[in-house]
Amino acid sequence: MRASVVAGVVFGGVVGVATCVKFHPPYKGEATTVPPMVVTRPEGDNRTGLSAVLTSDSVYFQQHPLMVPVEGVQPSSLTDTFHEARSGGRMHMATDILAMRGTPVLAAAPGRIIKLANGGAGGITIYVADASGRYVEYYAHLTGYAPNVKEGQEVQEGEVIGFVGTTGNAPPNTPHLHFQVMRSDANYWNGTPIDVRLFMTKQGRMKN
Repeated sequence: MRASVVAGVVFGGVVGVATCVKFHPPYKGEATTVPPMVVTRPEGDNRTGLSAVLTSDSVYFQQHPLMVPVEGVQPSSLTDTFHEARSGGRMHMATDILAMRGTPVLAAAPGRIIKLANGGAGGITIYVADASGRYVEYYAHLTGYAPNVKEGQEVQEGEVIGFVGTTGNAPPNTPHLHFQVMRSDANYWNGTPIDVRLFMTKQGRMKN
C-alpha cells in the first residue's frame, strides 16, 4: 500500500504520515466508487490542485462556503490530498486534516446527523446531510463523539461533533480527520465525492 505524506501545521507543529484506504459502507454491501465529474473550478481562483466540479456544485459552495471542520485550522494550511494515489489505481477523494489527538471536530456547515458508525476502515465516523439535502459530509477516524451527539440531531456550523483520532485504518501515530463531501446521488455512504478544499474558506472555530 502506498503511503501519502501530508504536512499539516497545527499548534505550531508538523504532524506525520496519513494512509487511508477505501471506506466500506457501515453495514453489508461493497461500495462502488464513482469518479468525480468534470466541469469547472471556483470562479476567479487560479490556484493549482483543484478537482473538477460540476457548475452546480461550484455555485452552491460559493454561496454556502464551508468551515474547516477542525478547531483552529486555517484554510491556508490545507493541502491537496483528494488527488493522491491509493491502492488499486484509485484516488483518495477526501481531505486529510492533521491535528493533535483530541482536537475538536466541528460541523463544516449546518445540517443533520444521519448516521453514527463504528468499525471498518473509517473507525468511529459521522455522516451529516447538509441543510439543502444535496450533500453528505463524512467525518472519519474520530477518537470519539461529542457528548449527547445522536442520529437525527440538527447541527450548526462550528458545533463540536467529535474529536480527532486514529480509529479505523489510520496510522496510530498520525491523528487526523478524514473529511469527504459527497453528492446525495446514491446511498448516503457512497455518493459522488467532490473536492471542496478551496470552498473551505472559514477557519475552524467552535460555535459559542
